Amino acid sequence: MRILALSGSLRAQSLNTLLLREAARLAPEGLTFAFWERLDDLPHFSPERDEDPLPASVAELRALIAEADALLICTPEYIHAMPAVLKNLLEWIVSSGVCVGKPTAAWSVSPSMEGGAKAHASLVHTLEVMSAKVAHGASLSLTLARSGLDGEEHLKDPAQTASLRAAIQALIDSVEAA
Repeated sequence: MRILALSGSLRAQSLNTLLLREAARLAPEGLTFAFWERLDDLPHFSPERDEDPLPASVAELRALIAEADALLICTPEYIHAMPAVLKNLLEWIVSSGVCVGKPTAAWSVSPSMEGGAKAHASLVHTLEVMSAKVAHGASLSLTLARSGLDGEEHLKDPAQTASLRAAIQALIDSVEAA
């Protein structure tokens, strides 16, 4: 099974990207993670630009989503919402239909006590409008400051590790039920 992991952060060492890497490390055998890390290469969306020839980054992203069995999207929270760069990514893929019925997990991670809950809700709502098959059992909002990671950038808290593993399994179950 192939999971496409998308971080909604441009920061190279963002908590969101680190959490997606941790998910790949902790995933059961047989699960392959692909990471698309060209968020900064996407032009600003405009319907007039959404025609052939597509920008190369958009065509690549859409192809990777089409090939994936499921999506795992992790968002930071900026001003109580998902960041504009992640919303831009979603705007580029909505018209293609590649997310329709696609099993998708929505995650958020934040150093705040709420774990980015408002951004998470915004992401889930947008994905549902796009007709992605949001696997609610695979949803995850973690409060995670850098102090919650060890020296190798792995989760230190066994409860958070268990939550992450349960979310991955729920996404697997969603794919298998499709």
